Amino acid sequence: MARILIADDDPDYVAVFTDGLEALGHDVDSVSSGQEVLPLLRQKSFDVIFLDVVMSGGGAISVLHQIRAEFSDLPVVIITGRPELIDSPLFVSGLRLAQARMHKTATLRQLDEVVRTLTPA
Repeated sequence: MARILIADDDPDYVAVFTDGLEALGHDVDSVSSGQEVLPLLRQKSFDVIFLDVVMSGGGAISVLHQIRAEFSDLPVVIITGRPELIDSPLFVSGLRLAQARMHKTATLRQLDEVVRTLTPA
């Protein structure tokens, strides 16, 4: 079981994502803005974080760099509902510090595989 933080401002996506990961035995917390990420990381320990590219209070690029400054070993997976962004040069360059990039259309199985890869027992 992994402790997962989801940072995304789409409540419907977060609800489905959370329910699925919890059904697989993971412990999941979520925040809806980039501003909420660091305060929660300072309060709780997580094994992996899923970070949305575009959200209020700071998207993935700015938040990822802040995470790396304080939590250099925390695996971060960037998620986006905008497929055109995933391979754009700015996206790739700005998010090179992330361990993985995924579309929001990824299946629960794919998400779980990423979690298990990044959080070996």
